[in-house]
Amino acid sequence: QHLTAPFSDWFFQVGLQAAGWATAKVANTWIQEVLFQDLTEICVPTLIIHGIHDKVVPFPLGEIQHQYIKNSVLLPFEFSGHGAFYDQKDEFNQALAEFAK
Repeated sequence: QHLTAPFSDWFFQVGLQAAGWATAKVANTWIQEVLFQDLTEICVPTLIIHGIHDKVVPFPLGEIQHQYIKNSVLLPFEFSGHGAFYDQKDEFNQALAEFAK
């Protein structure tokens, strides 16, 4: 998808709004802890919308979430990266509305 410069700047700035220490702590958690064990404890219906071109959270992580979360639905978005809500906004809104029913 072609992103406009204003959107790309806005999306980047959203990530920078978090406190630097918090971002570093999250990154450290990803490296040092195994977080997948907790996924089996999720017992509510879960919709996982994941862009297959996501370079921030690679698509295989969405597949792992789907594997471990009971009652989950993995919906891969073919034309999306990390911003599926924007890249495929119509499909995203439709999927979310249908799932919420």
